[in-house]
Amino acid sequence: MEEFEQVLEGQEVQMNPKRPKFLAVISILSFVNIGVTILTSFFGVLGGKPSAEELEAAKLQFASSQEKLDALAQSEKVDMSYWSEVLTKLEIMSDNMYANFVAYNGLILLVSIFALIAVFLMYTGKKIGFHLYIGYCFLYVIQSYFFTTPSDVPTFVIVLNVLYGGIWVYLYSRNLKWMK
Repeated sequence: MEEFEQVLEGQEVQMNPKRPKFLAVISILSFVNIGVTILTSFFGVLGGKPSAEELEAAKLQFASSQEKLDALAQSEKVDMSYWSEVLTKLEIMSDNMYANFVAYNGLILLVSIFALIAVFLMYTGKKIGFHLYIGYCFLYVIQSYFFTTPSDVPTFVIVLNVLYGGIWVYLYSRNLKWMK
């Protein structure tokens, strides 16, 4: 539907055509995803650090995964050193997250609220929301570095985050013609 103008009481009012269904669908998916993230991080901030038992269970899970990886490497006679290193780095990231649990969840909460605002603006037809969403995707990628040194962040985590954000930016970009 083309954009049209309507004269109302001597003033020109531009009206956008109907919101694209694709934008509505991806916005709803984003609202659900961001909403779950906001709730999870909000309760993480309120709940505080995990107990010593929960931290020990996480450490045991990493140790068990490392043992399974080593057993697979021996039985299949393949080099799994890369994945062993990734698992070790993920454990370091996890330890850093637990050490800064409230701050980590607070950061995720703030970044998620930023994303929620960006998606809402796009949903209502404002192009600035798209630019804010690109900023959110950048924050989503670098939030790993706030609590972990760059050498301890596995490359594949960053690559996956960039791909994930890039896909969503691409999907939203398909609706830029409609946004003002």
